[in-house]
Amino acid sequence: MSGKGDEFTCAKCGGAFTKNRSDEEVAAEAGVLFPGLDVGDPEEAALVCDPCFWRMMAWAQAEAPELIGPGWRGPGEDGRP
Repeated sequence: MSGKGDEFTCAKCGGAFTKNRSDEEVAAEAGVLFPGLDVGDPEEAALVCDPCFWRMMAWAQAEAPELIGPGWRGPGEDGRP
């Protein structure tokens, strides 16, 4: 992991960006949105730019709200009913 001010490549659009938040802040937000997510596992999480993140979240909120918050993995997979 690296910190605020470091460069990264968006896993969605491929653009190059400068981080405006620390990895810890991003991991904390991911933990709220997707409880139980392993942010260190590339099969589960990827670093994306803000525009791509907001497009993905807008889609999920409109089309698949069950993919956000507790229970996003399905019943029992994150320790919740």
